[in-house]
Amino acid sequence: MSSYSYNDGLCPGGRKPRLYLAKAGEVRKFTGENISGFCAIATSSYNKNGKWSCTEYTINLATGVRPLYFLSPLHGTWGDDLASWGEVAETLGLPVDVAQMLIRSEYSGTAERLDKLEEFALAAEAEGNETETVIISFGSPTNRARQEGYWDAPKSAQTTNGQKVTVKPDQGQYGPDWDKPSVVEPVGAKILSSRHQPGMHGGYWTIEVAVPTL
Repeated sequence: MSSYSYNDGLCPGGRKPRLYLAKAGEVRKFTGENISGFCAIATSSYNKNGKWSCTEYTINLATGVRPLYFLSPLHGTWGDDLASWGEVAETLGLPVDVAQMLIRSEYSGTAERLDKLEEFALAAEAEGNETETVIISFGSPTNRARQEGYWDAPKSAQTTNGQKVTVKPDQGQYGPDWDKPSVVEPVGAKILSSRHQPGMHGGYWTIEVAVPTL
């Protein structure tokens, strides 16, 4: 038996940690109570501090149980750096179906991105193509660039073989909306995700695009 310390308090950026306990191919979410066959709470200490209130736990883990602690990066979502459900399963040390169930319940945006990537890869494979994920990152323009239409203009990057990949924003009610970009080129490419990070003059955007390669 081993012990594990866990604080369930809110983290900077409004991030909420999650704790799961894994035993072989099973997982259980820790919600502040004993879990038969998985853990027993040895100590708990509640600290009252408004939205920063938290409980600090010391948890005794049953033999063969390991903790899975989840906390999204600041201005991001857990799993942003993982490219497939296989990578998720490998990272967590869980069967793919169990890993999918967990991530779908906690991080729906990550699950949606991975589903899109897998769907695209399968379709490309059926046509005899491979795929490459291209990152288009931009933002924090100067005042002059903003005045000249920086946020309205398409943004581009290249695949490893030099193929140009271009995206453009949706035109929302209040102007360009990079939360819903679309592909300009190449034909057959697909948006996987669009993530915003705060910063000067509108912050930064990171667009992930799946591109079929010949």
